[in-house]
Amino acid sequence: MKVGPSRVFALLALFLASGAFAQAPGTKIPDTPVGRRAAGYVAAFNSGDEKAMIAFWKANFTPESLEQRPVEARLQFYRRTREDLKSIAVAAVEESTPAALTLRVKAETGGTLQIRFEAEADAPHRLTGMRVEMVEPRGEEPKAPAEAPKATDAEAAAAADEFLRGLASSDEFSGVVLLARNNAAFLEKAYGLADREFRVPVNNETKFNLGSINKTFTKTAIAQLAAAGKLSLTDTIGKHLPRYGAPYAGRVTIQQLLDFSSGMGDFFGAKFEATPRERLRSLSDYLPLFENDPLKFEPGARHEYSNAGYIVLGLIIEAVSGQDYYSYVREHIFRPAGMADTDSYSADEIVPNRAVSYTKEGGRWRSAVFEHPARGSSAGGGYSTARDLSRFAAALKAGRLVPPAYATWVLSRDAAAPKAAPPPGPVSGSLGIAGGSPGVNAALEIDADRGLTVVVLCNTDPPCAEKAARRIRGLLPR
Repeated sequence: MKVGPSRVFALLALFLASGAFAQAPGTKIPDTPVGRRAAGYVAAFNSGDEKAMIAFWKANFTPESLEQRPVEARLQFYRRTREDLKSIAVAAVEESTPAALTLRVKAETGGTLQIRFEAEADAPHRLTGMRVEMVEPRGEEPKAPAEAPKATDAEAAAAADEFLRGLASSDEFSGVVLLARNNAAFLEKAYGLADREFRVPVNNETKFNLGSINKTFTKTAIAQLAAAGKLSLTDTIGKHLPRYGAPYAGRVTIQQLLDFSSGMGDFFGAKFEATPRERLRSLSDYLPLFENDPLKFEPGARHEYSNAGYIVLGLIIEAVSGQDYYSYVREHIFRPAGMADTDSYSADEIVPNRAVSYTKEGGRWRSAVFEHPARGSSAGGGYSTARDLSRFAAALKAGRLVPPAYATWVLSRDAAAPKAAPPPGPVSGSLGIAGGSPGVNAALEIDADRGLTVVVLCNTDPPCAEKAARRIRGLLPR
């Protein structure tokens, strides 16, 4: 989720459980089972009444959804979301089917969001999940017109710096921004504090939690093993993990894990909340959180974000390579790319120049470090610097990590990997990925065709990095 209220993320969206204020004139939520539930959500969210919000969740979500994200976790998120958004107004209905409804809404505090309600296919059509994304404001919606693209990179850098200094001065941004064209940085600057208690400023080499950006390293590792002929994207989980206990292991493929069409869900939920974070230090530690859960839908039927699927991808990398995931990516991705300041550091490990994650609660900042697993995983939570991410982009585009055809695949949304022995050629395509959770937000954009790399790292709640990245993207020369 990439919105002002969002604190818990995945790829470019996240599952929520809250939301909306009165409908905009002329906008009517469909009078369907899903529409009526959506309207109830709008009313409960805007009431500001926590009891009404709790009653809505219990009455309108499936038991499986409530088990995956318990009411207490939803309530904590609702409080932070409500504080950030105040209220939201329905501006448009973008999709309406018996099992899904997508609304475009405007937050009272500014910004436009898209909320997708997903429901059971059969009556009574209870909600199975919600997906919320920050979207670009439409024409008349911004309070001020968007700034026009600049003529040169130098002008864009100056405008971006002015914007970021303004955010930092109002305590809306602390982090690092790096902009590069053809691997040469034209803006690299740090803002704000890495440690608020000790007043330690951020510097250009500060290490930040990446959230889900680690998934790109996992996909790159899969590409390396596929290029080497050690696995195929059509292989099933069961082929490489014969001891994986779920009955779907023989049906879900690596490709479906990569593109979130496996039917697997998340590992965040009641089991995660009940698990001491210090116990989550290896990929296998995550298995009890989801291995026995049923699929949410048939593999390949649709797409739904899944952190659990990326844990399984990491386990497949371990099985195929004979190395633990952390050693594999360190040896085959970080080291070849020159990423000396990138790793999945443990929360209790002493790491020089690591930013402390801060989340806002009750209008005040507090550390969120121990809300995260003790160590990051193949699904997210590792650490890196802006410079190291720029080095990763350069190495990927140069074909130093995987052959050019596979690098293009990593940078694209194409479903199928290159065929055997693809012809040589330049790397093309573009990638945009963000990661976030309480006290964590990071954005990485790699455009091989334009030679551009945008890195924004932040150590406070979303959408601090994504807001900056969106504005900066609009400033860059066309």
